[in-house]
Amino acid sequence: MTDSAGLRLVAVNSDIGRGHPSYLDSVLLSLSRQPGFKPDMLSLVTLDRICSGTSKHAWKLARSLYYVGAHGGILTSIYNRLRKGGKPSPLQLAILGSSLRKRLTGFPGICLVEHPLVAHILAPVCKTAYLHGEITAPPVAAVPEAWRTFVPLESTADALVALGVKRSALTVTGLVIEPKLITQAEHAFMNRLDHYRSAQPLTIGFFTSGAYPNPHVDRIIAGAKSCWETGYRPIIFAGWDLKRAKYLARKLQDAGVPVINIKYLFSGQPIFITAPDRRKETALLAKVFSQLDIMVAACHERTNWAIGLGLPMFALLPNIGPFAPLNYWFATKQGVCRPIRTILDAEQLGLTVSELRRAGQLRQIAETGLGKHATSGAESIARTLLAEAI
Repeated sequence: MTDSAGLRLVAVNSDIGRGHPSYLDSVLLSLSRQPGFKPDMLSLVTLDRICSGTSKHAWKLARSLYYVGAHGGILTSIYNRLRKGGKPSPLQLAILGSSLRKRLTGFPGICLVEHPLVAHILAPVCKTAYLHGEITAPPVAAVPEAWRTFVPLESTADALVALGVKRSALTVTGLVIEPKLITQAEHAFMNRLDHYRSAQPLTIGFFTSGAYPNPHVDRIIAGAKSCWETGYRPIIFAGWDLKRAKYLARKLQDAGVPVINIKYLFSGQPIFITAPDRRKETALLAKVFSQLDIMVAACHERTNWAIGLGLPMFALLPNIGPFAPLNYWFATKQGVCRPIRTILDAEQLGLTVSELRRAGQLRQIAETGLGKHATSGAESIARTLLAEAI
């Protein structure tokens, strides 16, 4: 792929949604902090940059389907059915992966990928390390040909073994969570417990997912309105799609939620956070994370915060995609997640939070979500990769 003598690791970013790429962000940040790491060991590429021809167009179509599948109703039902299957067909892999395989066949180092389809494409042609950051593992996540699959929990590994992955090819790492959140996790947790005991308004984070699913956006608007009217403070993380973020801001204003910019963070008003890209959104999140008492989000990558960092979660339903239903089941079983199934649930969110607070259940939920699982996944993966690459 390259003539650079120092290149030991290629990281491929699918840039589809937020979840898979955010796991890669965390690992690469941890890798950059490891003693002995040199920048010329690593090349980070996106599918848009490395693919060409039919493959490039096919990946663009895949991204389009990701957004279409979030619209709700019959489109979401079809999307979920399409993604429930197991290993993609040889024809799908050929269309998506022809140019990708040509570029990386024979690469002597390690190819780190975060998306299961990319792992299926590259595993037969180079030393592929598949970063599976999700708690649960549907059939599409099983890539038996991969040199190494990094998984967060033993239960994740067990699921992949049942799907045909050799146990020797699996490494259990702990949860992959943003390093900027890990460093303040204990402080944020203690703040949270203090807030629950006090009479002060709670702060509730509402998070859009990468595709802005219509049913979820509707529930975010209704839930933020309910919490604001109950006396709580919403903070809305609107992502980095400017058009969709503006729509959400306008709908919130129409609903009577007077959202303002993050520079007024300490005003007590609802805060509306947008960012130009995923990494800058994470940096803004780190500024307010210690203030968050509850989060409202889909059961994707942020589920890790509920099960690992002690941040009680209200899950936006319906679940979309192959990972969300299993993540929701896991978080609910652990006791850190409550559902927002309907608009009515969202409209009553403020009252529901108040009832949980009065009964002492918010504290119980938070305590259930801290200390159960290791949260050092990103650093663990980074150390392993560096040891293999040197």
